[in-house]
Amino acid sequence: MAKKKNEAEKSLSAKEAKQEIAKLSNEIRQHQHLYYVKNKAKISDFEFDKLFRRLQDLEELFPQFKDPASPTLVVGSDLDKDFEKFQHKLPVLSLINTYNDEELLDWVNKTDPEGIYSVEWKIDGASIVLYYENGMLQNGVTRGSGGIGDDVTDNIRTIRNIPLRLPEPVTVYLRGEVFMTFKDFEEYNEISSGKYANPRNLSAGSIKQKNSSETAKRPLRIFTYDATFPEESKKFKKHQDILSKLDKLTFPVPPNTVFVTGSKIAKTIKDFKKKKESLGFPTDGLVIKLDDISKRDALGYTSHSPRWARAYKFDAVLKESKIVNITYAVGRTGKITPRAEIEPVSLAGTTVTFATLHNQDYIDELGVGIGAIVRVAKRGEIIPAVEEVVTPGKDVYQIPDRCPSCKTKTIKKENLVDLFCPNPNCPDRVKNGIIFFCQRKQMDIEGLGDKQIEFLYDHDYVRSVADLYDLKNKKETLMEEEGFGEKSVSIILNGIEESKQKDFRFVLPSIGLPEIGHKVTELLIEHGIDSIDQILAIAKDEEKTESLLEIPGIGPSTIIAFKENFSDQRILKLIHHLKKSGLKMKADPVKVADEQPFEGQSWCVTGSFENFQPRDKAMDLIVYYGGRKVSAVSSKTTHLLAGPGAGSKLEKANELGITVYDETQFLDLLRSLGIDFKNSL
Repeated sequence: MAKKKNEAEKSLSAKEAKQEIAKLSNEIRQHQHLYYVKNKAKISDFEFDKLFRRLQDLEELFPQFKDPASPTLVVGSDLDKDFEKFQHKLPVLSLINTYNDEELLDWVNKTDPEGIYSVEWKIDGASIVLYYENGMLQNGVTRGSGGIGDDVTDNIRTIRNIPLRLPEPVTVYLRGEVFMTFKDFEEYNEISSGKYANPRNLSAGSIKQKNSSETAKRPLRIFTYDATFPEESKKFKKHQDILSKLDKLTFPVPPNTVFVTGSKIAKTIKDFKKKKESLGFPTDGLVIKLDDISKRDALGYTSHSPRWARAYKFDAVLKESKIVNITYAVGRTGKITPRAEIEPVSLAGTTVTFATLHNQDYIDELGVGIGAIVRVAKRGEIIPAVEEVVTPGKDVYQIPDRCPSCKTKTIKKENLVDLFCPNPNCPDRVKNGIIFFCQRKQMDIEGLGDKQIEFLYDHDYVRSVADLYDLKNKKETLMEEEGFGEKSVSIILNGIEESKQKDFRFVLPSIGLPEIGHKVTELLIEHGIDSIDQILAIAKDEEKTESLLEIPGIGPSTIIAFKENFSDQRILKLIHHLKKSGLKMKADPVKVADEQPFEGQSWCVTGSFENFQPRDKAMDLIVYYGGRKVSAVSSKTTHLLAGPGAGSKLEKANELGITVYDETQFLDLLRSLGIDFKNSL
């Protein structure tokens, strides 16, 4: 490194160095603003770090030109003028990134090769600092500049796994990451017409909402990963002790954290990479920290990073390609997504020929045109996306104002940058609606994939989901089509017939009505609204429709959609056809045991558990033995099962005097009732 710096010093005059430092400072500030304020990163972390390190090197070689407000003096800023500012009580620093084993192990060998290190998931969410005084949450603050952040306490209080009161009257300051699980993000994005790009952007935007009631609707969670106890700091000798204390105080901590010697870190990283594919939450790497607090203190800090920790980034592999055309995908909600058709490249084990461009704002920001040389990455290793422009093409592309499928004039919805086709009969919208209906997590109709459905639609066999149930009348004709032999047609028709046995819990959300997804359907059923007849009757009565607001989890936007959906003659006709075809329009009764020891009880669950994974298994047990499960704590709730990480539900249960069981007490209860929880279901 010293040799490289010396070479740089020789190759640059003082004037050139001054100019490059100024240019880099401005460029880095712009990227920090895009990342922390706009949540629209324009370059990869790897590219940003290259710029940052170059500026650090130049400032070290030419300190006379270092800006007193240089971006190397701060972590980055997400300050917002609409929030009160909060002076952090501890330095909120960032981590130096490493991108390969060699770079990380070089740091380990220089730091303490025989020491013990923690290896933890690096959660890809929004950074937050929590301040507790005497066991009560006082402030939730964004990272901001590292010295000053935005006070977003009202929003943070809505996150369900953040405890508002601790079991001990301690003062503690915590670092954490607010995030959404992939499942929660998909469900929320589904009822929001697919307008959000990824969980991280939605999480970051959610904690900066002006109205905390809007934040409360979003399925946010938190993992806490480090803490300072100002009144008892000398008590903790190791990072392990801190994490153990956080768990005892009911804070959720990232799973799978291990403590290993420096010599075992490389193997541990391989183990984590194998687990990454099955994780339910977004992560962009690992964090490696020295366990020994005294060694940390001895190593100290730079102006923006601790010397005793490093981030190991799972950086997306970027490949260059050329945009040969720009086309569009029209989703079932009408959202129009521009796609770059690129020269084929191999990326993450697959050949990529299309990459998303998101919307016109994204195209304008990158300056994308046909013929451009671009870098493409797989976001989350799932969706290919154009990330950077290497060489601009022709003029920046402008999306036409007509739907590419049906030529209907497109519209913009309130507060959204995306264009939408408003025509419910748009061929692409209808086709994607049928595809959605048949998906595995919906009606799960075997034999009907995207290509088969497109063929059936394009050749007039199926023009709506209702037509699927009349397809048997066209069996002989369909078998004459290429690729549809007797065996494949029989598989399709059997799959369609078997779908009639799917519970109403799947039928209603599979229709794809705005806001009426799996979560809302389950909430309705939980509150006794378990059939389409009941739903339609409520929709006709303004007062009864408004009363749905009393169900925790159902808000004004759902009520508006409820009214619109179930007064639309097109939708009512579809429901009538599906009902006539034999689909279940009433929820199946839940299977129950002969003995009903939980009869008359309403149970809610919060936190995580060792013996019930997922935790809904505990609720299934309650229902099987006569109880009722509810998704939120209210005055009608009789019991709460609370595990580590319990948040506002536990707080509310205590306020209402509801009986609370922890996992050990719950297992004791099951044993006292003669219930074998491992073999009951």
